Amino acid sequence: MTLISTQADEVAQHLYRKLGYIDFGGLVLHDTPFDQPMELFFQKVL
Repeated sequence: MTLISTQADEVAQHLYRKLGYIDFGGLVLHDTPFDQPMELFFQKVL
């Protein structure tokens, strides 16, 4: 199994889903300099 992550506003999340990754959860980062404080996690069983 592999896990990857990307910020919620990045287009990479659509590519990961096309490659067979499934949504695995998310994390909201408070008080950060990022424009988008949500990090998405994806899982794929190899």
